[in-house]
Amino acid sequence: MKAVVLAGGRGTRLRPLTHDTPKGLVPMVTRPFIEYQIELLRTHGIHRIVLCLNYMASEFSKLVQDGSKWGVSVEYAVEETPLGTAGAIKNCEAFLGGERALVLNGDILTDIDLARLLAEHEESGSVVTITTATVDDPAAYGLVLADREGRVTGFLEKPGWDEAAVNTINAGIYVIEPSVIAALPQGREVSFEREVIPALLAKGAAVRAHSTHGYWLDIGTPRNYLKAHMDVLDGRIDVMIPGRKVGRGIWTGKNPAVHRTARLTGPVVMGHHVSVQARAHVGPRVVLGHGCTVAEGAQVSESVLHENVHVGKGARVRRCVLAAGVRVGDACCLDSMIVASSSSIGAWTCVDPGLAAPLLE
Repeated sequence: MKAVVLAGGRGTRLRPLTHDTPKGLVPMVTRPFIEYQIELLRTHGIHRIVLCLNYMASEFSKLVQDGSKWGVSVEYAVEETPLGTAGAIKNCEAFLGGERALVLNGDILTDIDLARLLAEHEESGSVVTITTATVDDPAAYGLVLADREGRVTGFLEKPGWDEAAVNTINAGIYVIEPSVIAALPQGREVSFEREVIPALLAKGAAVRAHSTHGYWLDIGTPRNYLKAHMDVLDGRIDVMIPGRKVGRGIWTGKNPAVHRTARLTGPVVMGHHVSVQARAHVGPRVVLGHGCTVAEGAQVSESVLHENVHVGKGARVRRCVLAAGVRVGDACCLDSMIVASSSSIGAWTCVDPGLAAPLLE
């Protein structure tokens, strides 16, 4: 079995975090997000992976290289211009070598049982199996209609609220037979969701729905990106938390510098070379990336700080995402904000939570 990860999008919903970083490489609890997908595949015995890329493709190859760091083999299919979901799959057809493919959207955090998915697909004899998830806001996704036997009877991509008759959505993980891939158009943009699946249904092809039984989240919005971190910290998904566990709900990387009067309230994950100074309070539910500093008397809670973020003396940071290199001045009060990389916020700046909250909605 070979896996295809669709990671070529520009990540516009996740801006400003994706202005200078592709979505698949944004930090997730101090690690590039793509690592979680690679580890999911490896755990289920899938060791040959192709990354379908376009936006900032070279950044993936620099980090992931040949995949041997994770005990897998990674190849790359780079699109000169975006080809859409089905076009990207067609673009890596040579890699697949006429075999069945497991395809994942590159912004899905999940601990789904892939072995169960593959076994169900094999048993059903379907040409495509679509994983489904149940969500509260189905209008943001593709709706999947299925009968009691799991046969897909209808598919509606990103409907209006008046069209959202069910809350069962396309979870962005597929098993696809080689006959379907062989029939895809070559060299043009093609949507698997808007074109291929409706065409298969129209001609009566066997398309099956597989309900996810584990954790599933699309991390592609600021709100969900923050939620994903909180869920990892709270243990709602079965993934490895990086670092060494040094106390109840506290993980740390190399060379931490935590002052004896500082307070850590778990869950807290700290990367390498993190400094928490006198009388500072970090937690609960905080991720501090590599090289972060929380200065004297500062407080950080329910927040994600990427690498080399500085929080000034006496500052208060709650429910924020601060990208790499952000500097928060002394005595600032930030609530429900997402701040672009290398930004500086002047001392004594306070942001009204009522005004900032929409940034994380």
